[in-house]
Amino acid sequence: MAKLTRLALALALSLALPSCTVRGSGSVDTGVGSGDDTGVMARPDAQFPDGGGTDGSGCYQPIDLVFVLDVSTSMMNEFTHLREGIASVYAAADALTTDHTFALVVFVDDVLAVDGCGQFDSASALQAVFDTWRTFCSSNGNPGGAGQQNGDCPENSLDALYTAATVCTWRPGATHIVIHVTDDTFREHPASFSSGLPAQHTYAETSAALVAAQIRVGAFAQSTPMACGAGTSANTAQGFFVSYNGMTPLPDATHGRVWDIADVRSGALDMATAINELIVAEHCAPF
Repeated sequence: MAKLTRLALALALSLALPSCTVRGSGSVDTGVGSGDDTGVMARPDAQFPDGGGTDGSGCYQPIDLVFVLDVSTSMMNEFTHLREGIASVYAAADALTTDHTFALVVFVDDVLAVDGCGQFDSASALQAVFDTWRTFCSSNGNPGGAGQQNGDCPENSLDALYTAATVCTWRPGATHIVIHVTDDTFREHPASFSSGLPAQHTYAETSAALVAAQIRVGAFAQSTPMACGAGTSANTAQGFFVSYNGMTPLPDATHGRVWDIADVRSGALDMATAINELIVAEHCAPF
């Protein structure tokens, strides 16, 4: 793909999207790295002899992407949207580099790194596992084997994101992206969920782990409180759209994006289009 073609793709994707939070400055990065001395810009060497570099930009970065998905009862429609769009997400990554990895972490009150955060080698393989976890959503259970039922609104986003940052494989020199999807708020250590399961990490610990691994967080979250099966989930914007206890929202702290999941449910926002725009914009951009 020629450099101009890639930039045209980025422009087309950005024009197709409704407004969203983009970095701290509100500007959209072109995705072409500056090649500074931070180690973010990878070039053809023994580590990545065949990774990328086909777009003419001088960028040779692979892409590591992990989906971190809420599998509580309210999330079935989001799994449908993701399944329908995953082939498009794979194609967007392929257009930038053939060296990309996709993995999955799921959570409710506890957390599971699916197959040990192993890689899915095709869009169809990831679609199949999305089907499995979409079915799980109706169980009102916990994916990590805890056994207890989920009886409250908050879910364990923090431990799920911490797991993604510290358990999944993030290759040096690759562009690191997490796609986080939830419609609820979270609890932090030492608080517990209604199932009795305690949160293991604080917000500050989770943010620090994501930043240390240079992971951009693209979050689909609920900007306004909403009803859940156990009542009303309050403060759903905290940590995603607005600060949490004075700390920077995770998408802003990681140079990521946040989109309102209500726009997905209304049909105003296509999840795959939003994810593709993030991949194109952040590929090879210095963290």
